[in-house]
Parts: sequence; C-alpha cells; structure tokens
Amino acid sequence: MKIAISAATGHFGQLAIQELLKTVAAGDIVAVVRNREKGQRLLPAGITVRQADYTDEVAMTTALAGIDRLLFISSVPGGPISRRQRYKR
Repeated sequence: MKIAISAATGHFGQLAIQELLKTVAAGDIVAVVRNREKGQRLLPAGITVRQADYTDEVAMTTALAGIDRLLFISSVPGGPISRRQRYKR
C-alpha cells in the first residue's frame, strides 16, 4: 500500500513521516513537496519524493498516481496564499 503525505517538508509533515516509518517501509511512503531538492535533503532515504503544488491540478494528479492513502496537510492559515484560494475548484 502506497501512502502519500502532502506538505512533507513542513514541521507536521516531517513528524508524520517519522511516525509512519515506525510501521511502514520507507518504500511505501511518497512525500509530496513543492521543492524536490528540499524534500530530498530533509526526508529520510528510501522515501519517494514527488513535486506538486496545491494550486497545480495536473502536477498534483501526477504526484498522487498510484497512491492508496493520503495524509493531506493543509497550508498555513494567513500564509501568502489563502486556504480558500488553494482549495478552490
């Protein structure tokens, strides 16, 4: 089973991955990040890093291909792009 974590380089995303690694093999975890290089630098070896942004539907669809479960971590309230704008469809 493939499990994806969005916002994986953020504080909560990194904590979630550390907890998940206690019960799931690294090869079954996909980190969805905005900056691939940052993800590869910060995240444990063996985790697949896929680049996507909440505002890019095509990239997000590609990043979530083959994923069975998703831990969706939302953006920071009051950040440069509002939650409403990010998740508007």
